[in-house]
Amino acid sequence: MPRGFSDPLNTYLAGNTFTSVLLLEIDIPDSGGVSETVRYTNNPYDLDYAGNTYSAQGEFISISETQLNSAVQISSVNIAINALTLSNVQTFATSEIINQTVSIYRGFIDPNTNVLLGDSAGENAFLLFKGKVAGYSVTNNQTTADIQLQVSSQFVNFNRKNGRRTNQNNFQREHPNDASMEFSHEALAEIKWGIK
Repeated sequence: MPRGFSDPLNTYLAGNTFTSVLLLEIDIPDSGGVSETVRYTNNPYDLDYAGNTYSAQGEFISISETQLNSAVQISSVNIAINALTLSNVQTFATSEIINQTVSIYRGFIDPNTNVLLGDSAGENAFLLFKGKVAGYSVTNNQTTADIQLQVSSQFVNFNRKNGRRTNQNNFQREHPNDASMEFSHEALAEIKWGIK
């Protein structure tokens, strides 16, 4: 898929070497039901882009690479986040992180100024991937622990039939205080709707 890069960026990429960085935005649920956005970069120092600061830290470890092709298919990436910090486990390893928006940008560092290469039009980074958190897992090793966030694009599955499971746990994800589905498992016969 061709990308419309500016002439300075095309010249930079045609050179012998270049420094690429990732900018990661993850919406996390707040206790008040409002989302806030955390911003990380894999750069060794903080970067500013589009009026936001992306923190350089050891928490954001890596993402799996994506492939661009002409076919519309399931597309997802895995994001590895350090799970040694208790706050990361409490933030990213909870069911509230599911369906939160994730944006991944790629930028290039100007070797002369040590800032994102680009112009005043804001072409300092381009959107590499955007999707929603579909799942997470925590991996514990002897000296390390990682949280893997599986992020799927909006084109995850065109063939899936929309619907909801009719059980108490699924219903209470959106309506935590409603117990109306408590006995849904007892209605085992098929319910006919409409005129026969």
